[in-house]
Amino acid sequence: MKPSRKVLGLLGVVAVGTFGVVGCGSSESSSASTTSTTTAASKNAGPSYLFSFYGTDATVKRVAGSKMAYDVSIPVDAANTEVTWFTDRPNRDAGLMSVGRFALLWTHGGKDSFNANPPNVSIVFGSGHGKPKTAIAKMSNTKVVDNPNGTGQLLEATMTVDTNQEAAAVAKSDGFLAVHAKGHTTPETITNADAKHFAVFVDSYGGLQPCSTWPYPENLKHQCFP
Repeated sequence: MKPSRKVLGLLGVVAVGTFGVVGCGSSESSSASTTSTTTAASKNAGPSYLFSFYGTDATVKRVAGSKMAYDVSIPVDAANTEVTWFTDRPNRDAGLMSVGRFALLWTHGGKDSFNANPPNVSIVFGSGHGKPKTAIAKMSNTKVVDNPNGTGQLLEATMTVDTNQEAAAVAKSDGFLAVHAKGHTTPETITNADAKHFAVFVDSYGGLQPCSTWPYPENLKHQCFP
């Protein structure tokens, strides 16, 4: 089943990775088949998928021994059980996926996977008073766990905030987060008060197709979603 096309107008996007997509081709000889498959792979590479979600009342804890990394626990409740996904031009498609399926993107293999190469994200946060702050970071160790202190679940991740120099490099790129990076500030610290209300935008996850709409061989199912 193709993901729903409902779009959460409040939300934006988050994360960067690239997967090669093996296309399907046919020919009258094995050599021609190889050439056809290679050509199909380049032509049929999937669109880039972007993600965003909104959170409230997260718990933030600085990682021991680090000045820039924070372990973040986000309650998964009725207000944020789904993540918005959408594609950049020229595909212009959008829909929703569960927080659990989103977290599974960090279990995919490959040198360019989210697990091996954590995506760039933009975190827009604040206590609800005054101007929101924007921080560019890397999102890693992402998973969904049962809430040990109550009912429901938590989306857990490590957010490693970029230095000003790293964010400046993102701002000069042609990626989705370039505009966000121009407003980046490296905070001295991030507290629970800052995570009272926030949005996370993940840069593009490229070369990926919905499993239900792309004829992947079984050994390549890890390269599709959900």
